[in-house]
Amino acid sequence: MTVLFGTLGWRPQSLLPSIRSTEDLERVVFYHSDHAKSRDARSKVMEFCRALGVTANAIEVSDAFDLLHVAGQLRADVRKERAAGADLRFNIAGGTRLMSSAALLVCILEGIPATYVHDETYQEIALPLLRISYGQGLTAKQRDVLSFLVRNREKDFTETALAKALGVHKATMNHHLRELDAKGAIARLSDPADARRLIVKPTPGMELLVG
Repeated sequence: MTVLFGTLGWRPQSLLPSIRSTEDLERVVFYHSDHAKSRDARSKVMEFCRALGVTANAIEVSDAFDLLHVAGQLRADVRKERAAGADLRFNIAGGTRLMSSAALLVCILEGIPATYVHDETYQEIALPLLRISYGQGLTAKQRDVLSFLVRNREKDFTETALAKALGVHKATMNHHLRELDAKGAIARLSDPADARRLIVKPTPGMELLVG
């Protein structure tokens, strides 16, 4: 059975083609803003799903302009459905630009088939995404280091302190950090208290990669 996710703006027509075309559709889960026109579109999508006998869950996003917040919410929801054994599809045609961008980001991170719907013809367009988890670009050790930095984002760690905290040799930590740096996952910042020291920080949004 398939669960179709979607982002919805003011036009229900942007989501309806995917509801029609999805085989073995069990449920539709879609996200919308608190704008009156978006709520009106929500009502029309819910009515369409009821007519088809398909269960639908509409989720109102508290801040449709906060990309990382929206992406975090979407990612947690799709992971929950995937853990329950559902096949997933995503329609990213509606909502604010940041909502659609957040949905696309989640599809890339999680390897979910995604479609866009043409604004005039309402034809579905499959996006060329590989069905792999983007996070597989990190080794297990790199994920461990990055996860630790994300969990302790508010603390300051030098390379030496980080090696000690994770119980690895400094040379090993240096290797992992060089790889993470090359992938844009971390930044090395000057310590305000001592310019000779560099503090290692995860770059913004890394919570989505290791969460």
